[in-house]
Amino acid sequence: MVAASISKAASVCATCKARKKRCDKSLPCCGYCAHRGLVCRYQNTSPNLPPHTPDTPTSASRLCTETQRLLETTGLYLDEISVRYFQGIHAFVPIISRPRFHARLLSFGADPQPAFALLLLCMGLLTKSADPLGQLSPQRPHHTAEKMTLYVATKSLMAQAHALLPLTTHLIQAGVLLAVYEYALGYPERAFVTIGTYARMAYAAGIRSTPCVCTSTTRTDWLAEQEENNTWWGIRICERTFLCELAVLNQPLASVMPAGDVHLPRESHTLDQDSPTVIGGFGRAAQAAWLLEDVLRGLCSADVDRQRARLVECDRTLQSFLATLMQQNGGGSWGEFCGAIALTIRALFLLHTHLLARCVGTSSDDTQSAVSHLALDTVTKMVVDIAATREHLPDSQIDHLPPSCMYIIRAALRHLHDVDDHGTTADAQLRTTLRKLEGRWGGGCSVV
Repeated sequence: MVAASISKAASVCATCKARKKRCDKSLPCCGYCAHRGLVCRYQNTSPNLPPHTPDTPTSASRLCTETQRLLETTGLYLDEISVRYFQGIHAFVPIISRPRFHARLLSFGADPQPAFALLLLCMGLLTKSADPLGQLSPQRPHHTAEKMTLYVATKSLMAQAHALLPLTTHLIQAGVLLAVYEYALGYPERAFVTIGTYARMAYAAGIRSTPCVCTSTTRTDWLAEQEENNTWWGIRICERTFLCELAVLNQPLASVMPAGDVHLPRESHTLDQDSPTVIGGFGRAAQAAWLLEDVLRGLCSADVDRQRARLVECDRTLQSFLATLMQQNGGGSWGEFCGAIALTIRALFLLHTHLLARCVGTSSDDTQSAVSHLALDTVTKMVVDIAATREHLPDSQIDHLPPSCMYIIRAALRHLHDVDDHGTTADAQLRTTLRKLEGRWGGGCSVV
């Protein structure tokens, strides 16, 4: 008796092709898709589905195809992008629900969605230079040009998506990550415009800024609500962070900071309906953004006396909050709360630099001048200590530091320059760590 031959497809299925993994080409469904209950499609044929007549390509489908092509130019597998993103930048902008993302990724090859493809592309943009084996991409002469080409192409596709695609959470998350990338590159002005655009899109899309407290919701719905809430918090935190670096601080914000009784963002590892409420790194960053907004409002006050009183009160609150953060973070170590710490330090630099500028040429403000000098000396020393602990950080772990570290290091260097303390060991330490971070991101800002 002759054994029945096993039918095989002529080429790999769409899912395995997108994952760049081996496909057993079994018909009517390959082993990978069958094991995971996915729709399995082979090129030109779909034996496990009714006969399909290709539709005329639409603009949205062409956009998806172009996004996938650009994804391939990153040289990263989709699994690599996922791993690098969630091990790195996700710690500081945890706006994506990991279980929901991975569930969607599994079906991406068979059912590519343009908004999700753009989200993957922006994740790839952020993770392209990070090598988990410990070797960052060398700064070849054409390396920066390659990164800028990919960035410009991504920016172009995102602009087309505004006109062609419905507003979804994935599209808005992609925009937030694009803004983070612009900030990391050293272009806070572009980042501020980008994040403002996607804040308005989030309003138009009806993205929920507060999760439902109803206990009858399913886990899937609950995760979706938490993801939308975290996305809004990512927008709020980023918009205020970017504004700190602009020449004109008195600019309207697209996102509105909610009342104090609104839910803080939940950490990705505590996204469970039954888990206790924990204020982790992202929640602390939200609180830091709240305090930073008070500083920004104080700086824009027209009444000089009221402005000073408000900033002095902000200073007390910020310093108390920073002490709490350092204690929760385990002293001077750099860990889960580094994003919140960096944002609080940046707010203190902004506040006291402004107060010192107001003290110039006035003898009545000698006390305030001394207080501000001491505060700037203290936060500068904190930044130096942070830089010292990361001097020998392996390249594979460079993404464990948020891009905001570059900005507080530059602020510390400007203070050392102002007090004529450049050229010291502290100055050299800061510049060493800054070069490491700029080597990762290719930062565009100059250093004093």
